[in-house]
Amino acid sequence: MGVIVTTDTLPRPLPVDLVDGPTGLLYLVPHAPLTAADCAALSALLAARAAAAHIPADDQPQQ
Repeated sequence: MGVIVTTDTLPRPLPVDLVDGPTGLLYLVPHAPLTAADCAALSALLAARAAAAHIPADDQPQQ
């Protein structure tokens, strides 16, 4: 069973904002240096976000 990581389950807020850009790009806006724990938490959040946005190859529209 996987661990679900959200900003609500973190011991403290991450010192970055994740901003969705107008062209679909994701921007990271840091407010302070990241610790190793911050990087691990950010990695888990980004992996979960990528997995949620992923469309399997079988479900993609044909061109």
